[in-house]
Amino acid sequence: MTLSARPLPQSGPLRIALTGATGYIGGRLAPLLLERGHELVCLVRSPRKLEDHAWSSDERVTIVQGDVSDTEATTRALRGCDVAYYLVHAMETGSSGFASRDRTLARSFANAAREAGVGRIVYLGGLGELGSGLSEHLRSRREVETILHDSGVPVTVFRAAIILGSGSASFEILRYLVERLPIMVTPKWVSTRSQPISVVDVLGYLTDCIDMPETAGQTMEIGGPDVLTYKALMD
Repeated sequence: MTLSARPLPQSGPLRIALTGATGYIGGRLAPLLLERGHELVCLVRSPRKLEDHAWSSDERVTIVQGDVSDTEATTRALRGCDVAYYLVHAMETGSSGFASRDRTLARSFANAAREAGVGRIVYLGGLGELGSGLSEHLRSRREVETILHDSGVPVTVFRAAIILGSGSASFEILRYLVERLPIMVTPKWVSTRSQPISVVDVLGYLTDCIDMPETAGQTMEIGGPDVLTYKALMD
């Protein structure tokens, strides 16, 4: 497929669209991008959720209320943006049928990014081996990758496993179990192997990649150096 998006400026601040700004990663990524001098367009369903974030009042931040499922509205929000971060995962909303919802949202966003002439999409997906044992959650993440690539806009994909840091959903579940259950009958998933990574490192990858043209069109697995079972993490 021919990539029709415009190239990113070689210097100076970028205009960046950020979805998921009210989430765990997006809310921590935004101030880092502002520190680099970039402008932000935050597409959120509930702007009130950003009121407690000091960075949201920065004059370089534009907050747009909307839903990624609305392709026309998303296109308007993305127009003029050099980069768009796609940090939306339907599973995090607690909805059933999240895989179908993820496909719908990804197609809408991909179409909007193409129509708006966005230069690069950055996506944070899941790390895991392909095969019959791949979870529905990870399978959905891979489908989203494909949909974004099919847009024709260059995509940078990072695949991460469990992200370690206060506030991370997966990390907080493990911490809750350890703190509240001194003895427990462990489910099968505790024997699953993972490559945990610090949220600081994830944010570093997400922030740095837009300054590196060679990362466009690349998929990078960013598991940490240690391969551990969830039981070992709990220990």
